[in-house]
Amino acid sequence: MKNERIKAYLFLATAMSIAGSAVVAGKCMVASMPVFLAAELGIFVSLLILLPLAFRQRRGPWKTDGKTHLALLLQALFGIVLYRAFIFLGLRHTTAAAGGLISSAAPALIAFLAFVLLREKISGKRVIGAVSVSIGILAVNLHPFLNDASQAADAILGNCLILAAVLCESGFSVMSRAKCGQLTALRRTALISLYAFLCLLPCAVYEAREYDFAAMPFSTALYIGYYGIFVSFLSYVFWFKGIAVVPAGIAASFTGLVPLTGVLLSWAVLHESISGAYWFGLLFVLLGIGLACLPDKRRPAGAPDGSDAHASGGG
Repeated sequence: MKNERIKAYLFLATAMSIAGSAVVAGKCMVASMPVFLAAELGIFVSLLILLPLAFRQRRGPWKTDGKTHLALLLQALFGIVLYRAFIFLGLRHTTAAAGGLISSAAPALIAFLAFVLLREKISGKRVIGAVSVSIGILAVNLHPFLNDASQAADAILGNCLILAAVLCESGFSVMSRAKCGQLTALRRTALISLYAFLCLLPCAVYEAREYDFAAMPFSTALYIGYYGIFVSFLSYVFWFKGIAVVPAGIAASFTGLVPLTGVLLSWAVLHESISGAYWFGLLFVLLGIGLACLPDKRRPAGAPDGSDAHASGGG
């Protein structure tokens, strides 16, 4: 049992580390490719793996209805289409390090949306956690003014776009708590990705008409493959394997690896400078996430644990 739990921790840590690398991969993709086309190609690569595996899976029937398909369509629209559009657009104006830190605001936003939409109670420590995350994000947004005021407006625009992406991801996480027939996690992910692919297709085709694929750098193709295989597929698989063993409250604490990985990879891969303001922001973000993820002392019998809250894995 102990070895199984350790293995689950490794799955969760790997899933969140991959999620943290998404902003770096996305930054590299949109550097030489239009936003919607880059997002579409990443989904296409993941579907090449997801659909065959979903159809070959023997466990459980494909029982769906109109309500289920509407729920999956909305999750695809918010969790993948709008999320990737906003985050890719934002990365054109701000750094991957800032994007990684702001993306970590998801737990606080999920708690807020769950309170507004689902009337879930928010404990005092989660309110403090949300305030702490807000302080961290504020530090990241003040950094451009301290560094170079002439470029501050552009950086703030990028940060706001990424925050909009996180809001869409949080909305997806809240909607993912809705029951969707008897679909397995793999089939649900495959259908959501397929709907997202269809939603993005018109914009991607329009951008592809003007894009010179022959001039696409080989590194961009590698990043697209990485995004499709690791970010859009393996991170889901690892998350679901871990959440099947570890309680959701403990598993949620691993989201703290998202901003940490994003900042470190931004420094190592993109050679972005990491100032004291970023580390200050990271400290408060991780503190807020830790407080928000602490389990409640008492949980009513049969209360949901929100284990499906991270079905997106960061897009």
